[in-house]
Amino acid sequence: MKKICFFSGDITRSGGTERVGTVIANSPLGKVGNLIGAGFGKITKFEISIVSLWEDKKKTFFHLEQGIKRDTLFSDHVSGKKILTYVKAVKKYVENNKIDVLVDIDGILDLYSIPALKKTKCKLVSWEQFNYYVNPYVSYRKLTRKMAAKKADAIVVLTDEDKHFYEKETDVKTKLVRIHNPMPGNVNTTSYNMDSKTIISVGRYTEQKGFDILIDVANQVFSKHSDWKWLVIGDGEDKYDLQQKIEKYKLQKNIILKEHVDDINEYYRKAAMYVLTSRYEGFGLVLTEAKTQGLPCISFNCPAGPKEIIADGINGYLVDCFDIEQMAGKINELIENESKRKLFSENALVGTEKFNMEEIVEQWSELFTQLLTND
Repeated sequence: MKKICFFSGDITRSGGTERVGTVIANSPLGKVGNLIGAGFGKITKFEISIVSLWEDKKKTFFHLEQGIKRDTLFSDHVSGKKILTYVKAVKKYVENNKIDVLVDIDGILDLYSIPALKKTKCKLVSWEQFNYYVNPYVSYRKLTRKMAAKKADAIVVLTDEDKHFYEKETDVKTKLVRIHNPMPGNVNTTSYNMDSKTIISVGRYTEQKGFDILIDVANQVFSKHSDWKWLVIGDGEDKYDLQQKIEKYKLQKNIILKEHVDDINEYYRKAAMYVLTSRYEGFGLVLTEAKTQGLPCISFNCPAGPKEIIADGINGYLVDCFDIEQMAGKINELIENESKRKLFSENALVGTEKFNMEEIVEQWSELFTQLLTND
């Protein structure tokens, strides 16, 4: 059985990258995948493992199947060491464990993996979790993208839009594949909550998520509909600034900042609509979550993802980027039109077939099989 290893900075973190990484590792791709059943008959099985540079916690934040091997390259947090130290550690691990395909679940890890695998038989997949035009956290991410475009065996992007970005901005020499992140499988079968007067948004309190813009939008919405609430679930470094802005607009009774919750679907089911105000996304997984719970969705048409998830005018609205008045207008329209909210809810799953786990796992299986066949 061929060995596939997912490479993470720290798989115990609570970010979206770690979340999707564990979801795919847990899938029927592996011999211990927990979703084996109807619809997965064509999947080639692999031996799945996960290796991190280091782990700050003993337990992963997101569930990981018991049979999946989990390792670290270093016992402690070792940021600041010379690049060569990381490169040697990756090379040693791959050779000692006879890894056939290494998947960097964050493209920044290509900085170590590309030179490490240069004289090995191991194939490298660079998995882009953001989009080509954004460089969160590290300025040299642009460099690793160009490295991957020439030296990786495959690059996986999350949207057709981002695939176009790569083709436009790099002289891609490698296999470039679009594989969406999978939609959660727990679809809500209960009826839409017509009585709800709650808008919901979810994400880290960071500049990317645009919650500062959300407050500006909310100020216009609540000037007409003061009996409604806006629940913003998350945490992060911008929390204090957001609280100050909420107080400035005197919206403490309308906008509720809530930290991490155990069952996010419980809150989706109590809401009337989902609103995304991000400046950019890699995909927009929260939109697929909200749609599985039957929520109408309104989003800025930011790069990249929302326009591939929302069917504009059918199960939600796409709004011109950062147009506060237009966003407030669309929210007010749904607040004031119960029949349209109900129709959008009934159409929530329109166009989501491409995000089904079965479809996504088949695409990953096909990619691995092609890479190993061409060995």
